[in-house]
Amino acid sequence: MTAGSRLIRSPLFKLLAIGLLTALMVVPLLVVSALRGERSQRAAEVATEVAGAWAGEQTIVGPILLLPYVGRDGDSLGQRTVRRVLAVLPDRLRQSGDVNVEQRRRGIFEVPVFRGEIDIEAGFGAVDVTRSDPAAIAPVWDEAAVVFYVSDPRGLEREVSVRIGAASAALEPGSGPASLQVPTLQAPVRGIDGTAPFTVATRFALKGSRALSVVPVGRASEIALRSNWGHPSFFGTTLPAEREVGEAGFTARWSVPHYGRTAAQALAADPALLARLSTLRAGVRLFQPVDVYHLVERALKYGVLVIGAAFLAVFLLEVLSVRAFHPVQYLMVGAALAIFYLLLLSFAEHVGFARAYLLASTAVIGLVSLYVGLVFGRLREGLMVAAELGASYGLLYVVLRSEDYALVTGAVVIFAALAVLMLATVRTDWAAIVARPVEKKPAAMS
Repeated sequence: MTAGSRLIRSPLFKLLAIGLLTALMVVPLLVVSALRGERSQRAAEVATEVAGAWAGEQTIVGPILLLPYVGRDGDSLGQRTVRRVLAVLPDRLRQSGDVNVEQRRRGIFEVPVFRGEIDIEAGFGAVDVTRSDPAAIAPVWDEAAVVFYVSDPRGLEREVSVRIGAASAALEPGSGPASLQVPTLQAPVRGIDGTAPFTVATRFALKGSRALSVVPVGRASEIALRSNWGHPSFFGTTLPAEREVGEAGFTARWSVPHYGRTAAQALAADPALLARLSTLRAGVRLFQPVDVYHLVERALKYGVLVIGAAFLAVFLLEVLSVRAFHPVQYLMVGAALAIFYLLLLSFAEHVGFARAYLLASTAVIGLVSLYVGLVFGRLREGLMVAAELGASYGLLYVVLRSEDYALVTGAVVIFAALAVLMLATVRTDWAAIVARPVEKKPAAMS
């Protein structure tokens, strides 16, 4: 055996070559990752297009009483009367909604949308403008209005009527007596002088997509939502105090006191009022339980480990036998293992992640184990590689499905794999391997 052949046969050389090839496999994984990002972006674009044709995320704010009043301005040397607007929030607020979710499909992409009935009932106390502004002279109730904010008013499916005290009126687009930065719906106040409490009640027939939220503007706010969507993701400044989630849907209740509202009961109606209140929203997002692009991305993060483990398994078989496995053959195995992620991505868009994972892993395990068995010339080596890959892909699937325990599971698996490698080669005479003759013709398949 020549010095060059002895060097190539050297375990140290093979380990270096395997390390280099493992690092080289990052390139196809990055290509698949870029393709995954492109497909994920396309799915997001489709969701935006569907929202544009249907309605987007919905946030409801209100009711808020906008009350103009006349006040004094100036010092003791000279005063003048000015006109201001006071925004009064309700003492109590009850909001309840029954939301029905359905899937809209465009091509191979699905987007959850909803349609629901939102009932709102608010109670306002007697209003005294001098408590909020000592310079106030008198309120102008004839110009007062109740306003609501709906983030995407295209989702309102019919005309909205609001009952204010004993009178009813239709909500109309407009900001009422104040200039606000966002478009609102408003109704004039009739027959109210602020000396006695009054109620405001309405119902919205509303549709939207991806998320629904409300703002607890009341001094005491009670919110209740019910839906047939079994995978809610609650968000906002306040999470529900009670929730029940099942395959048939969910119910959730919020109870929010004014301490968490960070807004006074009566305040100046500046243009950014509704924008500030919108940041206090609480609601639910229609979470997609199986985001195939997110799962494929997580699988790609473990790609180098899976490929490296397969290389080490083949290397161990090579060390324990008298047959050589050329670096080019390692490259072939690595290419097949990298294609697994391309198959996974392409299949998952059509049949779901679980079925795609089974199809892709079965195809790759079959190809790689057959190839290794043919190279070594024995069925046993092929079956051993198939067992190793089956265990690797099985553990990877477990890691992907248990995100909370992914790190500890991965760490334990890597430690166990290293322990198996060390114990399997504990009696191997590494120095004697270099002197072994290399078989030029593989034996027949057993």
